[in-house]
Amino acid sequence: MKIKRRALSGAIIVLAIISTIYYFKENYVKKVPLYKQTDFHKVNSKESWRLFKEELKVSNENAKIEDFQLILDKNNRIYSVRFDLVDKDDDTFKVFHYSNCFSCELKEENQIHISKNTVSEWLQYDKMVDANRFFTALDLLNQKDFFNNRKSEYKLIVSSGWNEERLVEGNYYLLKDRNLQKVDYAIPQRVSSGFDLQVIGSDRAENFSTDKDTTKFVFIDSNIE
Repeated sequence: MKIKRRALSGAIIVLAIISTIYYFKENYVKKVPLYKQTDFHKVNSKESWRLFKEELKVSNENAKIEDFQLILDKNNRIYSVRFDLVDKDDDTFKVFHYSNCFSCELKEENQIHISKNTVSEWLQYDKMVDANRFFTALDLLNQKDFFNNRKSEYKLIVSSGWNEERLVEGNYYLLKDRNLQKVDYAIPQRVSSGFDLQVIGSDRAENFSTDKDTTKFVFIDSNIE
């Protein structure tokens, strides 16, 4: 009886080891930086994304972005960046949680964290913006100096990454057909599909508060290439 129990215990241990190895193999993610330099003036977000997705073996057509947050200092140097990346693969979804802190206090410099898990569904997937288009838009806005603002010590570039139909009016910019324009208060514009992005200024790299004096809003047409 003791021999049988020992054999059963051994089998359970072996099974646990195999399961652990399989889980590690399936969920291990190489610590790849999205941005390899801190000067956002010199960063090409579109190219950075292309290299990033190739290293992580993320699909070109099915990858989408959600909850994007990028903090820059007053000299447009990257302080930190984080976002969720969802990649559809047949009937499953690979979800990556990415964060990289270049100069956060009390943390190791340039500390990259990437975790991955696979789930059977991601309810908001169809509403999310295509990752290729997101980083193309980010690069276009950077080229047009949309993020320059030396009035604040830090600025947060934030987007939910959700597509929606919107009547763009008031204190908004519109990026459409690769052109950036200020929306006329008297002439609202309807965009059939696009996503919202905000640039919020603050004296600290935390506690960002949205108001008309600290925030710029831009709505980005989802058809941008």
